[in-house]
Formats: sequence, C-alpha cells, structure tokens
Amino acid sequence: MKHSNDSCSADSETDCKNSCCHSPVIILPGINHSPTFLYDKDDTPVLLGESHIGGTLIIPDRRVFSKQTAFKIISKALASIITQNDAGLEKYIYYTVSELLKFQKCDNNGNHIENLKTKRWNHSLEQMTKEEIKWVYRMVPMKSLVDEIGEDHVYFFTFNLVGDPMDSADDLNDYIETVKKQTGHEKVTLLPISLGGTILTAYLEKYGHGNIDQIVNIVACLDGTDIAADFYARKWRLDDYYLYHKFLADIFTESDGVPLKGYLINTLLHIFPRKAVNGVLSSAISAILDNLMLNCPQFWAMLPSYRYDELADRYLSDKPVLKARTDNFQNARLNLNNNLLSASNDGVRINSIACANLDFGEQMYTYFNIVDSAEKINSDGIVNLSSASLGATGAPHNKLLSDIKYKKNSRCENFEHNHISRDNRVDASTALFPENTWIFLNQHHEVGRNDVVLNLAKSLILGRIKDINSDPLNYPQFNGACNTQNIRRRNLPDAYKVNSSKLSKTDKAELESAIIEAEDVLKLTVADQLRIEAAEKRLIAVLHNVGAEGYNDIQKKKSLFTKTFNTVAYSLSKSTLFLFGGGSPVDRAVKIIKKIFN
Repeated sequence: MKHSNDSCSADSETDCKNSCCHSPVIILPGINHSPTFLYDKDDTPVLLGESHIGGTLIIPDRRVFSKQTAFKIISKALASIITQNDAGLEKYIYYTVSELLKFQKCDNNGNHIENLKTKRWNHSLEQMTKEEIKWVYRMVPMKSLVDEIGEDHVYFFTFNLVGDPMDSADDLNDYIETVKKQTGHEKVTLLPISLGGTILTAYLEKYGHGNIDQIVNIVACLDGTDIAADFYARKWRLDDYYLYHKFLADIFTESDGVPLKGYLINTLLHIFPRKAVNGVLSSAISAILDNLMLNCPQFWAMLPSYRYDELADRYLSDKPVLKARTDNFQNARLNLNNNLLSASNDGVRINSIACANLDFGEQMYTYFNIVDSAEKINSDGIVNLSSASLGATGAPHNKLLSDIKYKKNSRCENFEHNHISRDNRVDASTALFPENTWIFLNQHHEVGRNDVVLNLAKSLILGRIKDINSDPLNYPQFNGACNTQNIRRRNLPDAYKVNSSKLSKTDKAELESAIIEAEDVLKLTVADQLRIEAAEKRLIAVLHNVGAEGYNDIQKKKSLFTKTFNTVAYSLSKSTLFLFGGGSPVDRAVKIIKKIFN
C-alpha cells in the first residue's frame, strides 16, 4: 500500500523518493509488544515440544507447571494449616517462582544470562506477512493512520524487555538509518507508547534530535511509575480489610465479571496463619525481584527519577557495573526536559497524550492496586500522569488541586487557557509543553481501546492540528474515556462478513445503517461513551437478528443462582474477616489470650 499526499502541507514536505509529504513513522512500542525467543549457545532455537520458547512479556519455563510441583505446594500448604506455622511453603514458593522466571534472569552486571534474541523487523509493514501485520494492529491499532500514509512508511521497532534502554537506543539509531535509507527521508516521526518512552529518553541523550521530524508520545513512560518503585521498595497495602476481603475480589471481578471466587478464597484464606500468608507473598515478590527486576537495567528505567537514588543505594552499592549502567539512564532521564526543549527550539514538533484521574490498578490490572502508592498518585492506572504528560499536575484519590501543594507555572498568564480540567483535578500548565499536552480524564492506560485517542494521535502525526488551540471544539485539551475496541475488533468485522444478498430488505437496510453508525463512532474526536454503547448495542442486535455466528445468545445474563451465591460468598468473606481479623482462628485466639494476660 502506498501513501497519499492529499493532506500534504508545505512545512512538512520532505525528500521522500515516493514524493510524499509525511516522514516515516517508527513505533516504539510498550512492554508487551516485542517478541523475544530463547536460543542455546550455538544460536539454535530452544524448543518445548514443537514450540520455540519465547514471548512478548514473561517467558516462563512451563516445565515448572507439573503434577509434582502442585503436589509439593499442596502438601506444604496442608502442613502449614495443621501446624499453624510455615512448613517449608515459603521456601518452596520462592524456588518455584525463581525456576519459572529463570530464562529472563540477568547477572550482576545487567546482562541476561540466557541467549535471548528479540525479533526485529528491519523493514516496513508493507513487507510483513498478513499475520504479522494483523498482530501489529492488535498491539497498536493504527490502521487508519497507515491507510493514509501507507504501509511502506510505518515501522515497528522492538527491544528486549530484559535489556538496557541505553543499548536499545543504539539499536534504534541503526534502525532509523535503515528507515531513512529505505524511504529516502532525512528525518523520522517517533511514536513512543508506554515503555517505549524509556527508549526515546535514552535515544535523545545519546544521539540528539537531528534525525527527528516530530515526536508524539502516547501514555509514554517518560519518568517511570510508582508501581515499579513500590515493588523495589516492597511497599504494599496489607491491612486486614484489603488483603482478606477486597484484593482478590477485585481481581476475580476483572477476570470473571463477578467477585465470587475471590470472596470464597478470602474465606478459605483464614485457615492459614497470617505469618504463612505474609511469608508466601514475601517469597513470591522476592523471587520476582531477584530473578526479573533487580539486575535488569530496563526495569530500573521504570522507576520515577525522584525515587531512583534511594533504591539504587539500597540494591546496587555492591554492583558497580550495573549501577553505572542504571546511572547512565538516570542521567538521561534527568536531562530529558532539556533535550526535548532543545529539539523543540530546533523545530521538532513534540506532543504528548496522557490519561489521568485513576488509581493504580483501577479498571484493569487490578493486582497493581496492592502497591502502597495506589491511591496516592494521579495516574492512568499504570503510569503516573506526571510521567506521561512531562510534568502535568494531578490531584490524587478523592482530592482536588485546591487540596494539594504544588509549584504552579508562572507562565500561566501568557497562555490562552488556564489548562485546568473542569473537575479541578488536573493542571496541565505545569507540563513541559502545556499547549501540546492532551489529557483524557478517567481513561485507562490501555488507550488502544479508545479510538478518540488514536484519532488524535493520527491528526497530530499528519499535522492537521498543531496544538490545543488549533481546533479546541473537536480536539479539546481535556477529553474523556470511552471504549470502542469491541466495535473495531469484533462487531464491525463480523458485520462485514454477513452475506447481505440473503437478507430481507428490512434486515439489509438495518444492517447497512448500523454499520454506518458504528463506523462513525470510530471517527469520533470527542469521547461519547453513550453514543458508542448505543452503536454497539444496535450492531449486536442486528447481527443477532440475521443469525450471525456467535450472536445467538446476546441476552445472556447472570443467573439468579449466581447472584445469590455471590451474595452469600460476600457475607462469608465479611463475617470471617470480622470474626478472625487478618489471620486464622488460632491467630485470633493467641491475640485474645495475650490481651487477657497482658
């Protein structure tokens, strides 16, 4: 597919060999977007059965999942219940999790021990296979952008999760040279998404901005996340109510739609002594830290700069080589604002899209809600607002800007707008580029679910808007949350497959009308969840009426039995918490006896 130059503007013209007017886009993807595989010392693929061992996030040793492992865990758990003390369960959990994560372990110098290789596409989407392109669109839903600038001008850069962002910057520099050679452009557009922000940070520090036409940050991790810092600091929310009633219920609500299993586990959890529960959690976290995070430069790059020194002193004082590497990235991060200002002064267009007003673990990935900072940081559920927005200020959980102290921007009087959200929770004026910062309120980090975000990014990349003053009606600085993913991924593709020639005139007309309505909501530039839900509901109803596969039971609801059982399970969870507190009946009895005799 070739690109169009219909929307070419004079100030964006380049020397492309295909006579287009858009610099090629290089996507710097997120944490789960870089396929990495295990090889032996001779670079031969390591197989498990017929499959090459690898993954895009965690690469587990699946051989750990065995009947023998399950038997040992169950037997040690039973022994802990009977003795009301640890019976080797903590040690075995540490061993099991360590074995599970061993493929991605790094040594004390920050190098991965195993031979891991990340798949690299040294060509554009145009030369990918259909399956590869389909996978890329699932990871980064930018097809509408690609349809305009062409598959030959969109590239997908990858990097090893357990690598070093400063080394990845070297790879990116080589990659940019390849892209320039293939396209004939002198400069490129960088699109850092989530963890890709760390690669941008490292690249600007090492290579400057001479090869960059523009940067569009999308929920980019530019100054870390307190989730990672709390993991390193081992700071958790372990009060009785949260651990024994809320935490697991929230996790199962996210995965199953109902908290039933969580409440039941909460109830059963009381047969274990509190010491054993704490020990198992501590052992699992220690194994994750020791085998995945503590020696990995890329994970250190996820820490906020203001928490780095304390944690580096805690863990890296006896690892000088590793500390030198993590210090290098810390310096790059501390220099990021100056590097971006220098780029902007030289004509590089820089825009940032961030999300705000959620606690860590809110809406999705609810297990992150266990970190100590969960309700203390204004975030998109994963990354601090201040990190993704280059410095915007956000009031934390149940607070307003008037409730917090922060250094306000003295340049505010020079701005056309005050850059404060209507809910008085976000002040974008403190961002590095207030006029080029766009914030979606109550929107989760997974912005691939929100086509309004994607449409904004596309308009910025194509130069249709330059800042928040270009078209504030259609592209307001503060936007809302919505979810268009089901329509884009499933409902519309299913509707397109329907053989309309076999439908009645009435059904055909309704199908065509529902499709148009669904296509229209995918073009929205202002979030309207009610309109989106109405379009989705209508399209699903049409697909049900015409007998489309997979739409036969659209009225499926929770049974009365499930609702009743859930209520009973909730009552059990609350009752056992009231009776025994955070622990077992034995723990409670011991506390009472101590209280009596003291």
